[in-house]
Amino acid sequence: MDLISVLATVILIVTIGTLVVGVAAYAAFKLRDSRRPKRKDAHPAADGVHKPIFLQPYTPTRTTRDPAATE
Repeated sequence: MDLISVLATVILIVTIGTLVVGVAAYAAFKLRDSRRPKRKDAHPAADGVHKPIFLQPYTPTRTTRDPAATE
């Protein structure tokens, strides 16, 4: 086999592999999405905001010094 046919075969195999991995990732996403826990509170709170289920919201602490201002 000459170099061109080897490179063409490699490109074909990599392309098919990428498509297979993409389809598998999409199927895994759909499976995970269907297994997501349902909300216990189907209705939002009185202020209209849903409270997070999985994570606690991150609130950064305020600093009194701004490191960029010292330059």
